[in-house]
Amino acid sequence: MSQVQQIKEAIDIVELIGERIELKRGGRNWRGLCPFHGEKSPSFFVSEEMQRYKCFGCGETGDVYNFLEKYEGMTFNEALQSLSEKTGIALKEYKPSLDDDKRRQHLEILNLAKEYYHYLLVEHKAGQKARDYLKDRGTNKDSLKLFQIGYSLPAWDGLVKYLHHKKKYPLVALVETGLVINRKGRHYDRLRDRVMFPLKNHRGQVVGFSGRSLEADVKQAKYINSPETKLYHKAELLYGYNELLQSIRKKGEVIVTEGEFDVISSTQAHVNNIVAIKGSAFTQAHAKYIKRVASKVLFALDMDSAGIEATKRSIPIAQELDLELRVIKLGDMAENVKKDPDDVARENPKGWRDLVKNSVSVYQFLIEVAVNEHDPKTPEGKRAIVKDLAIIIDEISHEVEKDYYLKEIAQLLGVKQGVVAQDIKQIVARKSTKFKKRKTSKSGEEELAPVLTRYQKLEKYAWFLLLRSKSDEVKKRAAELSEIIFENKIRQLLLKKVIEFKPTYSLEAFGKFLPEDFQQLVFDLYLQPKYARNIEELDLDKEWQKTFKDMRRLSIQEQVTQITKELDQLDSKQTKTEDEEKKQSELLEKIVKLRAR
Repeated sequence: MSQVQQIKEAIDIVELIGERIELKRGGRNWRGLCPFHGEKSPSFFVSEEMQRYKCFGCGETGDVYNFLEKYEGMTFNEALQSLSEKTGIALKEYKPSLDDDKRRQHLEILNLAKEYYHYLLVEHKAGQKARDYLKDRGTNKDSLKLFQIGYSLPAWDGLVKYLHHKKKYPLVALVETGLVINRKGRHYDRLRDRVMFPLKNHRGQVVGFSGRSLEADVKQAKYINSPETKLYHKAELLYGYNELLQSIRKKGEVIVTEGEFDVISSTQAHVNNIVAIKGSAFTQAHAKYIKRVASKVLFALDMDSAGIEATKRSIPIAQELDLELRVIKLGDMAENVKKDPDDVARENPKGWRDLVKNSVSVYQFLIEVAVNEHDPKTPEGKRAIVKDLAIIIDEISHEVEKDYYLKEIAQLLGVKQGVVAQDIKQIVARKSTKFKKRKTSKSGEEELAPVLTRYQKLEKYAWFLLLRSKSDEVKKRAAELSEIIFENKIRQLLLKKVIEFKPTYSLEAFGKFLPEDFQQLVFDLYLQPKYARNIEELDLDKEWQKTFKDMRRLSIQEQVTQITKELDQLDSKQTKTEDEEKKQSELLEKIVKLRAR
């Protein structure tokens, strides 16, 4: 047995997944809400016997390695290393790929850079001006330690000298991490004379940096971030997520803002359930990470047009994962007073805590924005307000909630609720006609769900019943099924493997005996929630007899049909060869035998 298999068998997949999402037992399996897509009813199943998982909503499926790769974003090598440590089984045989080695090296480099920058800030005399800058901004020593804030030297090659000359990492690797720039053979630090914020992924690994200039007037950008690399993806990163994870989980809600200092000042004001996105775009990846630990998102974005548009775009993303979306109102929109969480939290910590407590629903916020931008007393203003809000209000999934906001808009405009509802309906109808999209496949053709024949349905159901049978009945029933010709040839081959299985049959033992692709097939056939939900009410013996009888009858009918077609072709010939005469006799004899069955 390989070490990969040995480690896999030493792990309980139910325990591993259960540490990350809530699972509840349902019969012989466990189920929960899928961590890979948004859903309100659980369609994610985990089998203790087969040591596999599958979501019947989005199709994600696999074993413990697949789960860690998809849920944690690990490579196979990282998943193997993680499970090796968990089981205590030391890896001796497995050799990482070149890509695995490169990833490990890049993570080492980035972590060393973090320690180097942090040392310069807190220990080295060169970091004094950065310490003074941070002190002026009210950043305390606890924050420096928690977020591992650092400082980069003004020199062009400070980091190059440390990582390349001293630590001996190749220049090409430093360039690949985004820390160093290569221009016509000259290598220099990307970030210089800046306060350095390590950017970590959800697993706490440093994947990039954000550098903030110390100067008020600077020719370069105030902030410079790492470029996109194999490790750093702006659309996935939540600054503070790893450091503040427990506070977020405990609170069950998370504040989403745009800057590192927003997060730092908020924590110093004792509001620790906060993260920052890079830019104003809230993505599906952000929402998925948040959904793991919270059910409510409080936006504290800039109240400019970009921030408002970002808030609107976030609504369907939050809805898809059933996240409640609220807004913390920063400043006064009517008086055009705009602040950010950093300013408020530093100047008035209690005021910041009060703002967080008094967040409003995203719909309430957008209604206020529309009313502030257009005059609700004029016909033109009323029309513009309804136009701005139509799509947003129409997409509210709960009718009671939708009715509440329709009533509020109607009161603000001084018109009947039915009039507002009718206007929204017409605006949405016009837009949906203009922009309606059909679901298409990658080839550009419209996708159609495959329609199974009655025989194909019986075939899948027969397999479900076979795998749910008592252990001493499985091989006997498999032998009965072997008389039938399966439309799915892979299942026919799987049936042969059931019959040839030598040890005493159990689903767990049979699963371990099979190669990976057949394990997945058995798992899919065994699980089938369409049938599994009624398993307790079924008389399995009666169901088997009835299903097998129906399958055999339809199988015989299909075989007779095919033989009849061959006979018709032979009959159409005026003269037949001796071999054709012989074949005709054999086919007729075969039909007689089939009908006798």
